[in-house]
Amino acid sequence: MQNDKSIKQYAKEAKKRLKSSFWQEYKNNVKNGVIKAEEDGTSPSKVVEYYQSKASVTVRGIKSEDEEFYLKVKELLLSVGEVSDAIGRLTDKDYFNTLTYEQKQRYTFEISSKYVKAKERFYREVEYENSTNVK
Repeated sequence: MQNDKSIKQYAKEAKKRLKSSFWQEYKNNVKNGVIKAEEDGTSPSKVVEYYQSKASVTVRGIKSEDEEFYLKVKELLLSVGEVSDAIGRLTDKDYFNTLTYEQKQRYTFEISSKYVKAKERFYREVEYENSTNVK
């Protein structure tokens, strides 16, 4: 798995972020976003939440399975919206068919939980993007 990094690898990534002015750009983006939100009459806390979720993906390296799943959910929501069979559409059928009954239940519960979190993230991002694009 990609999450099995050593402390040395995490330190190298952190050093790279510092050298590339990642945090300075992050700070400027948040500051500008808050100012724009206040000018537009929207909630600055939504801007901060949005950038925090973006930074956590970059810093924690979540980009593996969770980010791929989020992108699937995002594509589903953009193409057909919320549907009653979303869990079924997001299930890996080949993998699912190899599981025992108990494992299938656990897998379905995990997919459901991940879907709810991804959907919440999607709507937060859409709300933020809509509030920054509207004048």
